[in-house]
Amino acid sequence: MLAGIRVLDLSRLLPGAYCTQLLQQQGADVTKIESPSGDPIRALPAGEAYFEALHRGQQRLTLDLRSENGREALRQRIVDADVLVEGFRPGVMERMELGYDSVCLVNPALVYCAITGYGSGGPLAKRAGHDLNYLARSGALSLMPLADGRPAIPGLQVADLAGGLEAAFLIAAALADRGRTGRGRRVEVSMTELMRSWTLLPRAARRAGLSGLPLTGELPCYHVYAVADGFLTVAALERPFWAEFCQVIGRRDLEDRQFDQAAILDVADALKARTRSEWMACFGDRDVCVEPALSLAEVDR
Repeated sequence: MLAGIRVLDLSRLLPGAYCTQLLQQQGADVTKIESPSGDPIRALPAGEAYFEALHRGQQRLTLDLRSENGREALRQRIVDADVLVEGFRPGVMERMELGYDSVCLVNPALVYCAITGYGSGGPLAKRAGHDLNYLARSGALSLMPLADGRPAIPGLQVADLAGGLEAAFLIAAALADRGRTGRGRRVEVSMTELMRSWTLLPRAARRAGLSGLPLTGELPCYHVYAVADGFLTVAALERPFWAEFCQVIGRRDLEDRQFDQAAILDVADALKARTRSEWMACFGDRDVCVEPALSLAEVDR
């Protein structure tokens, strides 16, 4: 779909890299541009493995954008590029005369994507931040289950990954529009605002007088249950799925208690003695919305 599209990735760490990886998967040719000091992700524990996972199959180029020679080398590549992705704080690219207003003079067809933490305007625009900060500012972190009295940090970098996905979507839309107009444009992602938009349903629940969207383990039909050798996930939100589930586990008496928190203990007691594989054999292909919770090692086998 994006065969022949040339992408320059000036970003660092995860959001931009995930964006350009998605573009690459659709056929784009990506050149990863690093500073002489390297992408900061390399400095993390196991950082080289992370870097390789994100940039496998991409061309790589080292440029010092603090020097005029480095900036000129980038401008020469921009002439033939279709997309530029950057994740610097607002104002950094402009100070190097590489902001959109400058580079569109070099290539008016360029789609320029800025991935920001807090947007390019407002009092937080130039504030340093990472995934956890964006989750906190957006209210998304407050929705996480508590661990030792504090919101649990998700095991995935949700804002970073969402930001990369949103950036890829906006780039694809801008490329489609370019096919009609012949001109590129600047698109921007604010990871904080994006995460705030993801809290749409919990906010609606609160306006409806609920404490929140009850999908973090409060319901027996949407819960993680311990079994003999691990965990099963049950997500039987619709009544037919729940009724089928209750029939399989031999607890048809629970069919009318789908949203009764007290029924969690009853379901847990019914499930605990058998293993994941034993239960999955029982459920087979029946419509119950049940899956085993697999480890990464099991997924990668």
